[in-house]
Amino acid sequence: MERKDFLEKVGFGTASLLIFGCMQACSKAETAVATATNNNVSTKPKTVDFTINISISPYNALNKAGGYYVDSANSIIIARTLNNEFIAVSSVCTHASVTIEYQATNNRFYCSGHGSTFTNAGAVSNGPAEQALKQYKTELSGSNLRVYA
Repeated sequence: MERKDFLEKVGFGTASLLIFGCMQACSKAETAVATATNNNVSTKPKTVDFTINISISPYNALNKAGGYYVDSANSIIIARTLNNEFIAVSSVCTHASVTIEYQATNNRFYCSGHGSTFTNAGAVSNGPAEQALKQYKTELSGSNLRVYA
């Protein structure tokens, strides 16, 4: 067998495998969509709207200015600024998917994975992250703090 013939056969075999893999992935996606449609399952993203009691653990870190809590179920970090305002943003860095923390003394959110920083509103103040964090609304009533989109 000549080199040219060998390369043609290997190339054709590889292309066949790739096409087969793509077709299977597409058919699985179509099945999932069809199943979800047939069962009336909503594929919309989950709406954020929950309330926590900041007087009980584990939320009581929010009782003092500068405290914060990461709600891993909703991927949201909730912080109480040094001015006693509550703020909430996505807890996952838009650059490296690392959970961020709140640095009250620097008035910012910080990603320890690579050093990106974000303002209290979630805007990028220092990269390498380029996209802002999603911001959520907060509303305090007594010791109940509502976080919602």
